Amino acid sequence: MSAGRGVAAGPVGGRRWAGVLLAVEAVALLVVVAGGRDPALRPVTAAFGGASRHLIAHVDIGVALGVVVALLAVGRFVPRRLGAWIDPLLTWPIVVFVVALLNGVEDVGALVGIYALASGGVLFGMFQGRGPRHALGFGSAVGIVPWGIVAFQQVGSMIVGSPVGGGVVLVTLVALAVAVAEFAAVWRGAGAAALWLRVVGLSVVAWVVVLS
Repeated sequence: MSAGRGVAAGPVGGRRWAGVLLAVEAVALLVVVAGGRDPALRPVTAAFGGASRHLIAHVDIGVALGVVVALLAVGRFVPRRLGAWIDPLLTWPIVVFVVALLNGVEDVGALVGIYALASGGVLFGMFQGRGPRHALGFGSAVGIVPWGIVAFQQVGSMIVGSPVGGGVVLVTLVALAVAVAEFAAVWRGAGAAALWLRVVGLSVVAWVVVLS
């Protein structure tokens, strides 16, 4: 009986250790962000009744990604089923939201739509483990739309002669590569690989943004 308990406790202990490491990483990220002289603020705006655009808020990109890593940590401390509603259901939409902001999308309506579509794609992916693969197919069809908006924004910026910086392109490509790799792992039924691809990949995205 004791051996059985040891085997069962192993994965739980591993998840908690991962949670501790991610929590430390989140604190380190936020310390670096707090110590920076030039916070990476991005505007969120809206136009009402055809009038000029109004500033609604500024989003600190570094803090947002620190929150993402903190959510990754929280997802490791709670039961798996509850954790899925934290990571990936909260983490991925925030990352896609941040990537859109970095690429110059600032309209609140567009940003809310991007977040909602990313959340929908993740939800379909979560249902993949409970049914046939068509759920993941629907999820990919929904989840790819925000990336299309980001690509449109990048191309439009190039056309008007104001291309986004190389660092933004790098962050976008890394985040997209992580998303594609996770999708492939889920499609193949490799749930553990998908989890670690997401955890490591989103951590890399966070550090690239904060340090660049």
